[in-house]
Amino acid sequence: MESTILKIEEKKISDFLGQKIFLNQPNISAEDAEKFKKFGFDLHFLPEIELSESHKFVDWREGPKRNFYQLINQGKLSKNSLSLSGKWVLIDGRAKPVRCYPWLAKDDVLVVLSEKILGINWLKKCRGFSKQQYENDFLLEILKKNGFNSRFSLTWQQIDEIIKLEVAKILSIDSSKIRLPKFVEWNFLGSLFYPEWGQTSTWEWFSDRLKTGECLAGGAGSLSALGWDPPDLWSNILGFRFLVEI
Repeated sequence: MESTILKIEEKKISDFLGQKIFLNQPNISAEDAEKFKKFGFDLHFLPEIELSESHKFVDWREGPKRNFYQLINQGKLSKNSLSLSGKWVLIDGRAKPVRCYPWLAKDDVLVVLSEKILGINWLKKCRGFSKQQYENDFLLEILKKNGFNSRFSLTWQQIDEIIKLEVAKILSIDSSKIRLPKFVEWNFLGSLFYPEWGQTSTWEWFSDRLKTGECLAGGAGSLSALGWDPPDLWSNILGFRFLVEI
């Protein structure tokens, strides 16, 4: 990593946190960083922070809101979800594609009734939407092999159990190094570098899971928007991105 890029990252995070930080070189070669860049992954540093509602960073205008902290305080979500790692990561930096109409999900009344009465296979229809995809997405071949035309309408389970493993092969990394980002990681990086992540009405999955099994999802119209759904839910406005630990 070039020293100029390192200094830019250092200044950006220092200004954001209101305190000077110094970064070490990431454990990645320039060649590997360029390889990941071609797949859409950007290199960033996550400072070692454990959030609380009392944290007041001037520029963190769309930081986690009260419903996130309530999940922690009520014991529904692990305290690990509050923490940034103090490590370098690679993350897919592209903005979410726009919403594809109509808005449908597995448990919608329209979907359930029309499937039972009319025999419509809404999952197949939603999987076939081709507008919700990145241009030249390296994942498209993997997705098509599994019956999808975009990153939408996949369940959390399918991403974790199928897609992640195939992507790890393409990137030549151990599958334990690749995952969905935690909500606070996504929110922090979005606040610093990618405000556009919160500027479309689509959602995306995060790796955090409630103790009752539901998985966090967010990002619709705001970096702070947050909800949670069962891991077997699919929706044509619910997508995903990957983070790689290095």
